[in-house]
Amino acid sequence: MNAMKKKMLTGIIAGAMLLGGGLGTMSAQAETAHDSRPPQMEKQGQRPQHPPVQMDADKAAKYVADTFGVKQSEVKAAIEAKEDFRDIGQAAMLAKVSGKSFKEILAMHKSQSDWKAITKSLGISHAQMREARLEMKAMHIAQKGLLAQDKALALLKNGYQSRDINMAAILAKESGKDIQAVLDMKKINNRWTDVAGQLGVDKSKLRPEGSHHGGPQGGPPPAMPGDRAQE
Repeated sequence: MNAMKKKMLTGIIAGAMLLGGGLGTMSAQAETAHDSRPPQMEKQGQRPQHPPVQMDADKAAKYVADTFGVKQSEVKAAIEAKEDFRDIGQAAMLAKVSGKSFKEILAMHKSQSDWKAITKSLGISHAQMREARLEMKAMHIAQKGLLAQDKALALLKNGYQSRDINMAAILAKESGKDIQAVLDMKKINNRWTDVAGQLGVDKSKLRPEGSHHGGPQGGPPPAMPGDRAQE
């Protein structure tokens, strides 16, 4: 994934998932861990302002339109108006779930800036948002080319974390084992590098973040972070 699309995806995924209580933030941190530059802050209590990303508006708009099923022309207009990608992501997500147009949702944000209040006014339930977030996470996993989106979604619905799915998918591909068998090897007291060793897979095949934290699960955890009610 080139740098332009990676930064764009980070902002959009983060925006689309922030309504879920922090999942987007984690996604953004994982995708931009290589960038050590501190974000600029507007004022105390406000979210960080990311440096502007230079990109082709048509390509970016097409990506959002294809991902969320919204009109490319409306997204392009928002990009050219220099709307924050996180707002574009949240508007696209709410348009996808509510059936309203991207333009309508973004207009609501102009008059009522709180995204949670907008979500509530649209009558969107936590269950609907959770389903949409899982679909987005599954899409993000599938884009890495290691696992089909439907399989990723099934594992997410079973409670597995996307990071663990990514690690298991890499090891499953390298070892020729089924991904569920690999996930079952991950226990509370071992790391993904330990699992790689058991499978005879070179630990360097794992991404850098895979070697730092052990992760809590040997099976699906009881709940996903960010799925608590945020009202």
